[in-house]
Amino acid sequence: PQEQARSKLRTLGELLSKSNTAANPSALSPALGISRPPQCDDVNTAAASDGPDRTRNNEINSALESVNDALAAFGVLSGSRNPEEVWQRPIPSSLFQPPKYLPSLTTIMPLSLLPPGAKIRGTRSNDSSINGKDELVEVWTYSLSSDYDNEASNNNDLHQRPLQGNLSSKLVEYTRGTMGVRRPFRPGGMEDEDDAENDKDGAVESDYLSEEAITNARRALTVGSKKAWEQGILIKAPPGVSFSEGLRYEDVFSDGDELLKREEEEGGVPVDGGDTIAIDAANDSEAAGRGQVGQTVSTFSAPTATMWDKSYFEDDSLFGDSTSGSDSDSDESEDDDSELGGETGKLEKAAEDEMAKEATMSTPAEPLSPIDEVDSLLSELQQSLDSSKPLSKSPSTSIHPPVSGGTGKSTPKNDPKTRKSWAVTEYIPITTSSDFHTLLPNPALTFPFELDDFQKQAVLRLERSECVFLAAHTSAGKTVCAEYAIALAKKHCTRAIYTSPIKALSNQKYRDFRNKFGEDVGLITGDMQIGADGSCLIMTTEILRSMLYRGADLIRDIEWVIFDEVHYINDSERGVVWEEVIIMLPDYVNLIFLSATTPNTIEFSEWIGRTKRKPVHVIRTNYRPVPLSHHLWAGHKMHKIMEGKQGFNPKGYAEATKALIPPSVRLAAEKAKKDKAANNGAGGKPKPPPVVSRPTSGSKMSSWQQQGSKQDWISLVRHLEKEGLMPTVTFSFSKKKCEEIADSLRSLNLNTAAEKNLVQSFAIQTVARLSSNDQCLPQVVKTVEMVKRGIGVHHGGLLPILKEMVEILFSRNLIKILFATETFAMGVNMPARCVVFNALRKHDGVQFRELQPGEYTQMAGRAGRRGLDKVGTVVLCCFGDTPPPQTILRNMLTGSSTKLQSQFRLTYTMILNLLRVEDMSVEGMIKRSFSEFAAQRALTTNEYPKLLIRGTKTLLKLDEDFKQDEDSRIACEDVEEYYFASRKMLSTSKDLLSYILSSGGTGGGAFVAGRVVLVTSARRHNYVRVPALVLRSPDVSSKSSSTGSTDDSVCICMVLLPQSFTPAKDDEQQKGLKLGAVNFVGEAQNRFFAIHMVPLDEILLVSSTKHKIDSKVFYKEDLSKSKRSVPSFGNPFAGAKSTKDRDANPFAGMKVRGKKGDTSSQKKATGLSQEAQWVDDAMSYLINAESTELNSGLDLLDLRECAKNMHQGNSAMEFGSACDRLDREVAFVRQFRSHYHPNLELHYVAVDRKETLRSRVETLRHLLSNESLQLFPDFLQRKAMLQSLGYLDENDTVCLKGRVACEVNTCEGLIVTEMVFEGMLNELEPAEIVAALSALLFQEKKDEDLDSELPERLVSSCERMKAIAIDLGQRQKDFGLPVDPLEYCVNSLKMGLVHVVYEWACGVPFSSICELTDVQEGSIVRCITRLDELCREVRNCARVVGNPTLYRKMEAASEFIKRDIVFASSLYVS
Repeated sequence: PQEQARSKLRTLGELLSKSNTAANPSALSPALGISRPPQCDDVNTAAASDGPDRTRNNEINSALESVNDALAAFGVLSGSRNPEEVWQRPIPSSLFQPPKYLPSLTTIMPLSLLPPGAKIRGTRSNDSSINGKDELVEVWTYSLSSDYDNEASNNNDLHQRPLQGNLSSKLVEYTRGTMGVRRPFRPGGMEDEDDAENDKDGAVESDYLSEEAITNARRALTVGSKKAWEQGILIKAPPGVSFSEGLRYEDVFSDGDELLKREEEEGGVPVDGGDTIAIDAANDSEAAGRGQVGQTVSTFSAPTATMWDKSYFEDDSLFGDSTSGSDSDSDESEDDDSELGGETGKLEKAAEDEMAKEATMSTPAEPLSPIDEVDSLLSELQQSLDSSKPLSKSPSTSIHPPVSGGTGKSTPKNDPKTRKSWAVTEYIPITTSSDFHTLLPNPALTFPFELDDFQKQAVLRLERSECVFLAAHTSAGKTVCAEYAIALAKKHCTRAIYTSPIKALSNQKYRDFRNKFGEDVGLITGDMQIGADGSCLIMTTEILRSMLYRGADLIRDIEWVIFDEVHYINDSERGVVWEEVIIMLPDYVNLIFLSATTPNTIEFSEWIGRTKRKPVHVIRTNYRPVPLSHHLWAGHKMHKIMEGKQGFNPKGYAEATKALIPPSVRLAAEKAKKDKAANNGAGGKPKPPPVVSRPTSGSKMSSWQQQGSKQDWISLVRHLEKEGLMPTVTFSFSKKKCEEIADSLRSLNLNTAAEKNLVQSFAIQTVARLSSNDQCLPQVVKTVEMVKRGIGVHHGGLLPILKEMVEILFSRNLIKILFATETFAMGVNMPARCVVFNALRKHDGVQFRELQPGEYTQMAGRAGRRGLDKVGTVVLCCFGDTPPPQTILRNMLTGSSTKLQSQFRLTYTMILNLLRVEDMSVEGMIKRSFSEFAAQRALTTNEYPKLLIRGTKTLLKLDEDFKQDEDSRIACEDVEEYYFASRKMLSTSKDLLSYILSSGGTGGGAFVAGRVVLVTSARRHNYVRVPALVLRSPDVSSKSSSTGSTDDSVCICMVLLPQSFTPAKDDEQQKGLKLGAVNFVGEAQNRFFAIHMVPLDEILLVSSTKHKIDSKVFYKEDLSKSKRSVPSFGNPFAGAKSTKDRDANPFAGMKVRGKKGDTSSQKKATGLSQEAQWVDDAMSYLINAESTELNSGLDLLDLRECAKNMHQGNSAMEFGSACDRLDREVAFVRQFRSHYHPNLELHYVAVDRKETLRSRVETLRHLLSNESLQLFPDFLQRKAMLQSLGYLDENDTVCLKGRVACEVNTCEGLIVTEMVFEGMLNELEPAEIVAALSALLFQEKKDEDLDSELPERLVSSCERMKAIAIDLGQRQKDFGLPVDPLEYCVNSLKMGLVHVVYEWACGVPFSSICELTDVQEGSIVRCITRLDELCREVRNCARVVGNPTLYRKMEAASEFIKRDIVFASSLYVS
């Protein structure tokens, strides 16, 4: 059958090659695997040949006839049998190509059924042979749904985005086209809504809405188009179109047949994803389309599903409402950018569109006040931004559709209150090992051991092409995940990139992966490329970043990127590189993160998911294959303080403390104890024991930090050897200390004779790679002699080849004890049986501090070899008088590990590179950084963009209403100017009053009881510049007020309400309130007053007038306390007074039933009349004060007198100038006509509401703009700096200097660029060039005085480099950057190896240059190795500039330094 099919396809290809179709025959034939027919005049000529050719041509003629008959039956060809007749209409090439991921943009329809406005692709045929027939034409799909475009764009359906979603959507979209999603159960899904009405017989509508048709359609979506066509249940396609080959159910789910059988037995037809299939009738409502006719069918959650519903996350995307104008992540974000780009015109247009849309819709309920809603959301945002805590943990939401169907419950997708999470923590259910093998029948890689549960979870996620964040302890087996991803890439013929934080780890992983996967593994470093075409490439993160900026071709082939030791993102210098790479990687790349356990794994994964817009599956485990046992080495013994997951053991700590007591002190204590017992027996008085202790250096606090002597270390090593705890890694946080301890063990020989011979053989092979002079280096001789005895050192000062030799010998168990620094624990897979800590303090580059729990766990995790040791032993050395404090030990052993924190910062190279590319802007990079994650999440979660449009719409309404009411503001035309002047005056008054109240009390008499003040509270209480009497000053006692206010700047006032005030009827708040309670409203003198809490920002001015009142009558704190509102029913005497207050009357505090004419009732009545009199007097005074203000103005209180004892000198002058400013502002406010308007509050409140909303809208606009980004000011300053230097022009286009700076990534690019453009390097010889450039790469602190033996040109060039650095530092300082010019020069240039590198470039042997400096050999090699990479970058700079002389000099300089031991080949790669 395959040969017959191929023969027919070949015949069809021959026919197409001779036709004038829209497809390109030359491209079509290779796609079908068909070669063009032999060049001949026609078929008859070929048929006239003799021999085998004649037989072959006869077969061709027969095949052509069958094809012609088939095409004629479909109406494609006429009935003529002319074999050379071309097709009568253009056939779209999409019909003859394999199915693509994206749906076709065109479809085929009969000409008679075309709706109005449909656009036909190409030109119609005018052949008369088909006249009178219903011609098939190719139509653009979008033109068929012109009436549907608006609705589709709003609903974000499949017509507006690529093919995605669940299986049912895929099948419908593929078999019916995008219109089929809209009308899934109509013939072809292409009829208009009015087709059924226009149809004469009306049979089409009823036939395809029948129950049988619906059942068949559901079965077709389940079993696949091919099987449905074979079974005859597939809805017929238009003539000329065949869907016999399409997306099948088995293409997505491997168990389709079993599923179908199981669902048929249960009596249901499955629809993947739990979707509810509904029939959208011609005139049905939206509710009916959602499921009124169709019912939810039984659903199924397949563990092997590879699709996830991306639309579930679309409304929660981080950049759906981005404001960066240059971002082009998606069409959706571009639309939102244009909508919220900060331009007022666009916002107003969006608001007007929103208003027009709301006008056509009925709102069931009145929404909240826009101002209140804006204030509420701004408050939430402020809390989010001010909070330094991580995001609140919430249960993650599954990315897969719910498995329960027909329950009617709201899903997380539809519930707006459910927070969607990009970090998914749901695990695939695996109960037995057979379940895993069932889910993964054909693994890409098998392992010789049973995988752990977390490894199985990771492998299954990788098979689904999903991102994974794997957090596990050191040596738990995280590499399994990386190896399986590499195997998948090899299987799929794609690439996998393995990134590591350090070069040493890259070399080791290259050896491991090459042994496992063969020669298909490559290594790319700064100085070499091996197997760059392999399916697995190992490189550092910096190399991958450079490739992304350059747009390397291999990026297109990447399927997986593996970030090992991702917790290295906390590194202050290089952590930013991880964020850059994660942000810039294309969306189609799947990411794998391998990390130690961190407390904020979910938060970090959430950031990754929102940045890449795909879910990240978090797999965390605290499982440790080999449990750890922690001990203190004290008194030549090991004391256990913790084992496994058990808690801290105080008993072991106490034993260690006792063991560290000196023998003399212990003997003296025992003798004193015996003497005490003897004295007690004899009745005598005991004498205090003498205190004897060995001398200690330093304070008592640092006694536990003492280093061990030679004998101490020999004793420890002997004990470890005796207990069988070797191989051992000893961590010491000093290179010098590692060497000292190793030298002190020269008397020990830990290897047997056989092991010594193996070590000597390997050492001879390693040293043979070096030249004869290098073999005699002191470090080489010393290290070789040391490893023969089973002792090794490993630190950054060791030569790279010696470091690799030590690592390989240690992995072969030929080094019994290794003294290493912290870098040995960074990813290098070298487990040991025991780990020893020489010290618990380290220098982090700034200061000395104790080890953090994460650092300790990283290093201690090297203890315990899986499959060899039952427990890993960790030993903490105690060589002082006391062990480390318990608090330090508890925190280090049981504390939480270090959080992943963003180290993102802007660099000049990053800015220049981002301005050169189009896919990412600098603002977009800042938004996507981990540091901005919390703020951007808060913005998108609260839907601030929508709120901004609503606020703009409301503001337009308020402006329009205010303009229309202009005629009603007679004698109040200047109310807007008056409002702004009053607001300025309120701000000044608040500052002054806050200052005088800072001393406490009444502010120097400013707020004594009875003081008259003018207050304005337009939004809260609707009154403006009304007089008020101070009842209580804003003192500390307000914190205990029952009102709940804890603000000290709030005072209690009796406020005269405006004449327009009318109390509300049936006011629930006023019920139960009495005079003396806050918010009480009373009436006197035909005016209303209120007892209000007035903050300082509502006090317009403080007058000099006072009224003598009893403030306790108007404000009583006990009336405001809810505790005294109702007596306690549990205590019948709760209302009684204390016996101290009863005097002679024992019943004074008890309630007595009164009778008519009772004296107590008369006293009560007399008291009420007295209160009324006081209220009348106060109201009269307030009314007079109001009249005075409106006529001549109240006299101002001289605040200088209130604060005369508070300040001296400059503060007095500043306070006096502020008082003068307030006087001027008061006079200015009183000049407005509005100030004297009787109904000022009516117009003032309208302006206040309008302007308050305007300020809130501006605040929202600022928050949604780039200006709210934390690093945006830094970006503007750096960009201005680059423009001043000529790196950028005024249009932010990268100039020539900027292009040159982009080539430098190894060091400070600005200094190198300035050196190139000033011509400094042109004047130097190659050896002098590399010597000068070494100052940019050397990092250690050292005496930097230049040697007098250096050439004068080199010395002057170094001085010019310092001048350039100082000038650049000064420029940055001038543009506002926090840079000190001298400090910038010192940090950028270190001249410690200038002489060494110059001699090396001149050909001096390595042994000789080591005598010129005390810098360790490894540091010299590392500097020269990086120098070669910098030479290549400067050579590229010369190419960009067009300087061939400098180009050749840099090539020569690179050749001068590449020799001997510095560039010896790695043991891992050769």
